[in-house]
Amino acid sequence: MNKNVFEQLEAHFNATKKWRSLDNAYVNFTHWTLVRGDHASVPYQKEGFYLSWLRHNAYICQTNFPSVDLVIPIAFRNPSEDDVIGPESMSCIVISIKNCDGTEGYQMEFLPKEAVEGVIADVERQQKKRKIINEAEAGDYIKDEPKTKYTHCDPNLNVRLTLHALKFINPDGVASATGNDECWINPSEDKPYVAFAMSMGETEREKNLFVAEKDVRSCTFPSYC
Repeated sequence: MNKNVFEQLEAHFNATKKWRSLDNAYVNFTHWTLVRGDHASVPYQKEGFYLSWLRHNAYICQTNFPSVDLVIPIAFRNPSEDDVIGPESMSCIVISIKNCDGTEGYQMEFLPKEAVEGVIADVERQQKKRKIINEAEAGDYIKDEPKTKYTHCDPNLNVRLTLHALKFINPDGVASATGNDECWINPSEDKPYVAFAMSMGETEREKNLFVAEKDVRSCTFPSYC
């Protein structure tokens, strides 16, 4: 990592109150593994993060993931519970990595909110007809199932996060076959997640190599560069 970037990272996290909770966070990985599952699959649920953390494993996401390329499980020590670490202790670091090109927006000083969070591109309602048959009655039951798709706002901006498209970051906003709300991590000021968008190409810029949380208000504690 560029020394200037490291110094900017260190200054930001040390000076920002909500990030001081990272003093109680532990990264525990020794290797990367390609995870063949989408963002609603078991590895991205808190139980999966916990088992991967125990096994010293970090994730390379499969190719159809929304924007994110790498995920690192992290665990937060809870002094009020005798420092026991379990599934409820888990959060994650998500990283989006792009190679630079003239159209990728790497000359921007910060990412716009829409590139960090994502925007709703379309909402479809797919009607499914289910026939309920029992001893008392038989009939047709119509169920509306929301299908929400998040995207980024600028088609020329490839350096992005689109966090709201990730089921394990935004479980209420992304439809999936997993209906158990208890299986997802629950970020807070004491247990935040960290999100980075990184560009790996050449740039002559010497300042603002790390820009944190600028112009983003409603995300759950993201950070990006």
